[in-house]
Amino acid sequence: MVFRMDVRIVDLYKQNCKNNYLSICLKCEEGYQNQENKCLPYCGDKIILKQYEDRDDGNEQPYDGCFQCKFQCIEDCNICDRGQCIFKCEHGYKFVNNNCQSVCGDKIVTKEEYCDDGNLQPQDGCFNCKYSCSENCYDCYQGTCLECNNQYQLLMSNQFMQQINCGDGLLQEQEECDDGNYQAVDGCFNCLIEENWICITMTIDSPSQCTFVKAPKLIINYLNMTQNKQYIRISFDQRVKIQTTQPLSETINLQLLNIEEKKWNSSLYILQDVGSNVNFGEFIAQIEVYQLLEFRPVLKILINQTVSNIDNAVVKNVEKSILLQYPTYLDQTQKDYSKSLKNLNQNVIYSLSGITGFSLLIGELELFFEVLSILQFQQYLRYINLQFQENLVIYFSFNDMITVQPLLVFVQFSQLLQLIDIEQNEEYTHGKFRFYKQNISLIINLQCQLLQLLMYLLFIFSFQWLKKFVYNQIFCSRYFNYMSLFSLHISPKIVIKLSQYFYNICINLLKLEKYNSFSGLQKALLINGWDMIFKTLLYLRHIETKNYIDIEQIIIVIIILILYFKIFSDCFKSQQKQSKNNLLQQFEIVSFVRQFFFLLFLIYVDKSEILQIELLLLTSLFQITLIYNYRFIFNKQLYCLDGD
Repeated sequence: MVFRMDVRIVDLYKQNCKNNYLSICLKCEEGYQNQENKCLPYCGDKIILKQYEDRDDGNEQPYDGCFQCKFQCIEDCNICDRGQCIFKCEHGYKFVNNNCQSVCGDKIVTKEEYCDDGNLQPQDGCFNCKYSCSENCYDCYQGTCLECNNQYQLLMSNQFMQQINCGDGLLQEQEECDDGNYQAVDGCFNCLIEENWICITMTIDSPSQCTFVKAPKLIINYLNMTQNKQYIRISFDQRVKIQTTQPLSETINLQLLNIEEKKWNSSLYILQDVGSNVNFGEFIAQIEVYQLLEFRPVLKILINQTVSNIDNAVVKNVEKSILLQYPTYLDQTQKDYSKSLKNLNQNVIYSLSGITGFSLLIGELELFFEVLSILQFQQYLRYINLQFQENLVIYFSFNDMITVQPLLVFVQFSQLLQLIDIEQNEEYTHGKFRFYKQNISLIINLQCQLLQLLMYLLFIFSFQWLKKFVYNQIFCSRYFNYMSLFSLHISPKIVIKLSQYFYNICINLLKLEKYNSFSGLQKALLINGWDMIFKTLLYLRHIETKNYIDIEQIIIVIIILILYFKIFSDCFKSQQKQSKNNLLQQFEIVSFVRQFFFLLFLIYVDKSEILQIELLLLTSLFQITLIYNYRFIFNKQLYCLDGD
């Protein structure tokens, strides 16, 4: 039984096969082609297989008498016989029910048609291939209106007509309104409803009643850019609603012009959606571009449905565009490099903090002050009003660690501010100050300085105790007796070196007494010059007098300015003295002036990026010149550190 089935299979493969070996066909009969070991008819070889093909002209050209080995007549042939066209309708006709009928709407006028304008629009001069005039036409001749109905006049022949009695208080079909007068700004002018007005007519014979209703407007605001993601607020200036069941958020279309779709991505965050009930709609659009551009992209926002307010006044402009910032796109490798550089910078800061902290313990305050000045200068570079690339944003993020905020949280300083009712979440609304969430309040910004003031007062009281301890316990015979006892158990040379080193530390600590005076306060003000001036100028740009807190902040500003004015006046009085200390003080004052103008340009010249950069560059060049002119008063170590 198995043998017979195999024989049938072999016979099947032999069909139309000229040469075969077992079940494999080596060559097919003429007119056939081997496909998957089967001999099938081949169309296009000019060999006619009568059982499969009508004819074979050897090509795939349609309408030449044969197509795909079947008879085919010329195009638009109505009766075809074996590739020969027997009957074809004339141009402008089609073959229907064995008859040629004219085609209305093909712009070809046949003898059965009066006209053919290519459309089926009524009252446009030609309708259903017959002459037709506009509505309210009294006398029509071949699609041309010769005379209008009563109360109408002909404006443009064969196109449209307009009421001749606009202003008679009778609303007609072609009028949007008719309030019975020709006055403007009353809701209806020239029988057209004016913008932001709604007109209704109770009856046909009564004049229109118009009410002023301000139509809602679509508002688009650019917020900021964070890590290559740009945020745009979409809102309305009043409560709105929609007429469909589909939420408004699903019909907001975002398009980025001149950029491929795969090169950018968008997300819509719903803060307050809009439905059939009136509501303040608010949405945040997030746009991220996956490439760097030589032009600022344009975002097109389109709302694909009707939006109206409670009085049914419709938003007219539902399509708006906004210019975005240059993308700051980085691939993953570039991000890794930037993060590595940021980590390296953090390690450098940790190292400097350790060194300066140790120098502070042993009384070497100058090194601490210089490193602090450099770090403060670097911290304020991020406020330059330029659109930084993402790698610079990552780099500048290390400034977040240069803060005393953890210490303020530890001592619960914010709870003290809450007692005097200060708004701690009031932030700037523009520029880099908004991006870094800079607070407006002067008292909030001066938290660090207020804490320093408390520590300074603590230093004044504790220094008296330290001074008494050093004189009573170190600078006395008892101390040398102790050293002598130690030398009996330890090498005398080591004891002498340790005692000298400890003695020098005590001397340096006693030198801190110079800061326990007004000159020390001056030094603290100069060291805090970056912070104090920055926060003072920032507050003066947004100064207000709404409550007693604002009055207190103005008083603080006046006190700060008086203190710095006192420092300047003392400096000018000592100009005649050319000692090294006075020259050093002059350098600090002039350097502080440079800081003042740097921060002034940084805060008040942020509208023009190029002008701001040029002015900041001038302050840096001035600092270089200043260091060069005062170089002889520095030792090598101080000179290197102060070259910020």
